[in-house]
Amino acid sequence: MGIVLNTSAPFVHSADFPGRIESTIDAALRFWSGSWDDIDGATIFLEDNQYVTCNISTTALGCFESGAIHITTRDPGLGTWRCVEETVLVHEIGHAVVGDVNHDDPRWMDFVPVLEVLNGRSGYTDGGETSCPIYVNVWRHNLHSP
Repeated sequence: MGIVLNTSAPFVHSADFPGRIESTIDAALRFWSGSWDDIDGATIFLEDNQYVTCNISTTALGCFESGAIHITTRDPGLGTWRCVEETVLVHEIGHAVVGDVNHDDPRWMDFVPVLEVLNGRSGYTDGGETSCPIYVNVWRHNLHSP
């Protein structure tokens, strides 16, 4: 698995970033009943852009397409995320494992088990270390809709 950092988000420059992205992916894989084999050969792109392009949408916060996961490091309302756990990575790992572009699996609305694993970690801003509140609504998606 490769990681491409097309972002200036402070959390990607923190010393703990490699372990944090790995543990976030691992928690997501366990939630989705997946394994590291499900993302073998994939590349994760962390982008500075407010949105990433996904299929026909130009306003997605993340996207999984044939071996590539693209996620923005910015929230439209809150600005730059403080940590990788706040991004839509957990959601996009779900697409890598189960597909389900129509979000029919009920797990799209229940991310509390992942929150319990990842909650309480530090975040980073240009000013240094800070809190990193996780908002599970970022990971959720209305059922039965693309």
